[in-house]
Amino acid sequence: MTWGEVKQAALQKLFAARDGVSTTQANREYMEGMSQAANEGLALLCAENLPLRRCFTVTVEAAGPRTVPLADLAADFWRAGEPEAYRRREDGRLVPAGGFAFAAGRLLIPESWRGEYEVWYDAAPPRLTDATPDSEELPVEQQAAVILPLYMASQLYKDDDSALATAYRNEFEAARAALRPVNSGVRAESWASLNGWA
Repeated sequence: MTWGEVKQAALQKLFAARDGVSTTQANREYMEGMSQAANEGLALLCAENLPLRRCFTVTVEAAGPRTVPLADLAADFWRAGEPEAYRRREDGRLVPAGGFAFAAGRLLIPESWRGEYEVWYDAAPPRLTDATPDSEELPVEQQAAVILPLYMASQLYKDDDSALATAYRNEFEAARAALRPVNSGVRAESWASLNGWA
């Protein structure tokens, strides 16, 4: 969904638009609060339900442990999320890699790493402003984008109709509880007993 589509859906829930046309000039106050309400909703959705998974590539040429500032690798780094890294083999295939860590704003690269690696992390949600173009696609999964107008309406309608605002918030929370990530990292398909009792 685009930012314009999300705003239009929120206005329809506020009874301020019908068929894409504004029905009243009173929606100016709603428009002024939309970006802040959307930023709050995106933060909730990305923090607990559908993180924005991104990756950066790091090339390791020499032996030995090292640390690299995350700001040099990913300006939008928010948190580690599900630990996930892959080594790119000579044939181009990616294979799971371990031993790395995120600490104090840095990537800790293990001594054994050589070659090219993809390291995945949770990116910070984008900051929407009044200057954000209506044509901009929101970088969240469709299942999150379609419920964002519910959160926006719940925040913007508090002064006009607190009962309806509460109903919108309850609807948002119920839909948010049902959200599931499409991908959730690599899972091992085998196991081994560490103490011999299996």
